[in-house]
Amino acid sequence: MNQSRLSLSQRLPIVLLILTALLAVSSSAFGLGKSKVANKLPLPTLNKETNRWEKSPLDDGKYPYDAIGSALRHGPSPFLTRVFNGDEYEQGVLKYMATAKVDRAEATGNIDAKLNNPIDWAYQKMEEKNGKPKVDYTRLDKKQAALTIVWALGITPLAINVIVNTADQFINNPGPSVIKGL
Repeated sequence: MNQSRLSLSQRLPIVLLILTALLAVSSSAFGLGKSKVANKLPLPTLNKETNRWEKSPLDDGKYPYDAIGSALRHGPSPFLTRVFNGDEYEQGVLKYMATAKVDRAEATGNIDAKLNNPIDWAYQKMEEKNGKPKVDYTRLDKKQAALTIVWALGITPLAINVIVNTADQFINNPGPSVIKGL
């Protein structure tokens, strides 16, 4: 018999070692294991000279959805901020990414929710710290989007029309006034 052959008791630790290595490699490949290199977020940094947040070179700077997506998800406030004050919006997203250590998509959703309703957003964040489930603010709720469209296209123009007509009546057809004699 050949002396170079190993007994079963000698081969078992080697087989277990090989199986463990294969399991570690395969779980990493399928995202089951957490690798510090793979999960490193492209976090922004604060430039102390300009006091402004700067995106990481690894961050492509693309938002998960456009300004219309902000309006459909969270209403007019984040939409208007993105359209008319894009730099302030970007600084808010970058700051949230850095302080909360999240990716751009999560930061965008949270900034939109905060701009829409800061009190409810802060309450939800406090609840999450106390163990409540995390809210995905990037998700588009189709019912909410439909209601937003109805408000944008139907109710808001109607309200503006009522305000304009009321102001017009006061300006062009003033009624009796207590201060007419003045």
